[in-house]
Amino acid sequence: MQEILKALDPRGLFNDVQRAPLAPRPETLAGKTVYIINSWPGDSHGFGEVEKALDAYLREKYAGVRLEYRTRMSYSSDDPPLWAEMKEKADCFVYFAAPSCSTTACAVTWPARRIERMGVPGLTVLYRYLENDALISREREGMQIRFAETEFPCTDISEADLKKLLGEIEDALLSPLKPEELISGPYTPPQPDRFCAEGTEDELQEYFQANGLTDGLPVIIPTEERVAEMLKGTSHAPEEIVAAQMAPEGRIVTVEKAAITAVMAGAKPEYMPVILAMIELMGTDQRHHQTAKSTNAFSFMQVVNGPIRKEIGMNDSVCALGPGGRANAVIGRAHRLAFINLGGSEVGVNLMGVMGNNSCYTFAFAENEEASPWEPYSTSLGFKAGESVLTILTGGWAHIGNYMLNPSLDDFYRSIKTFEMLHGITILLSPLRAKELLEETGCRTRKEIEDYFWNRITVTEGELKGRRLYARPRPDPSQGPVTDDTVMHLFARNQINVIVVGDPQGSNVVQGWSQYSPHSTSIDKWR
Repeated sequence: MQEILKALDPRGLFNDVQRAPLAPRPETLAGKTVYIINSWPGDSHGFGEVEKALDAYLREKYAGVRLEYRTRMSYSSDDPPLWAEMKEKADCFVYFAAPSCSTTACAVTWPARRIERMGVPGLTVLYRYLENDALISREREGMQIRFAETEFPCTDISEADLKKLLGEIEDALLSPLKPEELISGPYTPPQPDRFCAEGTEDELQEYFQANGLTDGLPVIIPTEERVAEMLKGTSHAPEEIVAAQMAPEGRIVTVEKAAITAVMAGAKPEYMPVILAMIELMGTDQRHHQTAKSTNAFSFMQVVNGPIRKEIGMNDSVCALGPGGRANAVIGRAHRLAFINLGGSEVGVNLMGVMGNNSCYTFAFAENEEASPWEPYSTSLGFKAGESVLTILTGGWAHIGNYMLNPSLDDFYRSIKTFEMLHGITILLSPLRAKELLEETGCRTRKEIEDYFWNRITVTEGELKGRRLYARPRPDPSQGPVTDDTVMHLFARNQINVIVVGDPQGSNVVQGWSQYSPHSTSIDKWR
């Protein structure tokens, strides 16, 4: 007969919500200024035909109505100049989202945090299949932002459905506020209980699966005794807050909640400082709140430097990016479980990757500092030699390389230029490839070898034409006019990351990952 276990609840805690009423609606749009906000440039959001129809509809029905079009170049960032302009000039707004989970969340967030709170009324237009994500964002922000929804794609929307959508937009702009839209004041959402379930090992495995509390794989059931043992891996108190705004839904994570995640992932107590550092980063870098739920299905590369690599047995050598190393696998997996339980990531709700990404399961490794001809990666980011450091990079849906038989790496550079998002690249070098590059280039520091790559990953203006890029590089204007032959660097200088990892006895392998924007923290402070 199986033992009856009680499982601690792995979910993060909810922050208090400061609720606020919607802005009052005008009685008419005649003579009013309506701001049309697009989340993405051009018609890439797919609402172009709807916008044209809305423009004609409003101009025909309301005399003197003025429509001002603005495009968000970064849908996830705050935009104080735009909000100030709207406060001065806008009577109301229509905010078009996009076929993107993270963009839809932001199309609710910014109206709630900025536009409606400064007195400008409006609504968000979104795709129906992303409604649950919008509802979560609305609840988190404490304001009942109005929606108008349509099916995706809406490029072939029927005349009847278009007419209905335009009517819903009009109604959302003009209809008086309902009682639930006038609520204000603080609100504390119901918090998870200390224990979530009781039963046999098999029953609890089924419970965790059925309630979306795992990554699809079995977990170690987080009993009170197992979590207490895990807490021995850090000197920090169980109730201490590690993250006040854990991605993607901004939840509170204590040391004990982190220990529950560590148990579920299969960690040893000595892994705790690394896992705590990871949760700290996931709760302080706002980029992770959007990338964690993107339809692009981003993944996150975790790189560990310093003495703790050896202390906990992290693999930096043979198959470091593959299976077989417990510390690597568990630390990588803990990252995904933290998103799910501590941050509130839920497949089909706010985790809407069109295809998903297998590197989301586990992607953590240590740099092979001993086999590297350059200083540790962490010291190039400003940390001291001998300090244990965790770095998390974002991206992960594309990678190139392996055996690059062309010694000049010309094929490697050409492949890198096909990356769609030009935010940066992480180049992983096997020890032999790093040694060969040292001998070939004479680059004796990490900055020198990163500059070496940076200067060879270039494109012309003509090559870039016609490509939809999120971060379009620009040449130095002091160098003269831009022509199709103008050569520019593909990435910003600080977005070339070179890391040495792999078997010192192995061949000259190189990989280029679409991973960028390193964000680091000390592991030692979590011991």
